[in-house]
Amino acid sequence: MGSIELFKELILTDLLSDFFNKEELSEISTKISKAVPEKKHLPSGISKKNREQITLDLQDSATIRTQVDVLITFAENRLANEKFLEFLLHLGQFTITVGEFTLASDVHEKILAETKDVKAFANINANAFLALGELHSRQALWKQSFDYIAKTFRVFKKQNDMKGCARCENLLGTIYGDLGNFKKAGSHFEKALSYLDHSADKIISGKIEINLGIINTVLGNFESALSYYKRALLKFEKLGDLKRIAEIRHNMGMTFLKKSYFREAITEFDHSIAASRQSGFLPTLGITYISKAFLFTLIKDLDLAEAFGDKAMEISYKTNDKLSIAEVYKVKGIIQRKLANYDLAENYLLTSLRMNKELGNKLNEAETCFELGILYKDLKQKKESKMHFKEAIEYYKKINAAREVKNIEEYLYI
Repeated sequence: MGSIELFKELILTDLLSDFFNKEELSEISTKISKAVPEKKHLPSGISKKNREQITLDLQDSATIRTQVDVLITFAENRLANEKFLEFLLHLGQFTITVGEFTLASDVHEKILAETKDVKAFANINANAFLALGELHSRQALWKQSFDYIAKTFRVFKKQNDMKGCARCENLLGTIYGDLGNFKKAGSHFEKALSYLDHSADKIISGKIEINLGIINTVLGNFESALSYYKRALLKFEKLGDLKRIAEIRHNMGMTFLKKSYFREAITEFDHSIAASRQSGFLPTLGITYISKAFLFTLIKDLDLAEAFGDKAMEISYKTNDKLSIAEVYKVKGIIQRKLANYDLAENYLLTSLRMNKELGNKLNEAETCFELGILYKDLKQKKESKMHFKEAIEYYKKINAAREVKNIEEYLYI
């Protein structure tokens, strides 16, 4: 018996049998089986670039963990205390880059333990708190993230570290953007820029420009968005920062996708994937795979959409990126709807909706409601379709996303 079959057998006999009857267990068994992606042969006509992207091997977490543990022991025995702490900060950023968030958290917790109540290391301590704030935000642990940022901000403010304050405000803006509250996000980005009046910094200002581009993309201000991205891209290309280049290229691809410029979108996504792979940056790699999967649903290449969606899920589980996992379920739901597998499409979309509600992501919740509206419209379930369309349109009206409102209204009244 394979591991998937063993898991299914255990969950049915040991966990669920006390709660459901035989008929319900049979239904659950079917749903579990359908939800496991099959290993598919790639289409014969697939391009070399797409084949390389889909067959990418992810490094084993246990191997990375062992290497990092040995490295820390070696460094601690060889480096002076301050130099060792600096090394740990850089190591912590590396572990974030490769998507090893549990390990990254452990590294930064070690920094906190080493710097606690040591006045000379207050700034290093604050930077570790800020990194933990970012880590928790990537895993949608919002309360913990807010707590870490608040502690960090107090230290930076006390030290008159304006760059540090700007970084805190930028991260807060990013979180509110993830939660779909773009008014609050914009307010925090403006505060971040105000701190930079005292201290110009290309890296921080570039990050803020990326975030302002994202807001403008969501609101349908595509030319403004591209302008922000291009300004940021110039900065990070000069700095040779592949992680940020990958992020910008991804967001430019998303803007072209919104404009239905599919060829340009694929070009940007491929640039992003190349930069992410070169730098080993898994978080952006995962979301770009999702976006490419979604693009292939739009041009009706469902084999490639499934292949990229499965790879995106693999990366998202490795990085424990819950927002991305919910997004993959949405894309999988779209694929199954287009394949006329309506039951499985509904399961995936409802799973995405549940996760987005639990995570508080209002934008992704609205996007998933829209897709459910289309599904139920296909199924001639007018009441359910209208309900989900109205839930989606209510959010888009709230954030003044006129383009999305118009799109949904067309579905509602045809």
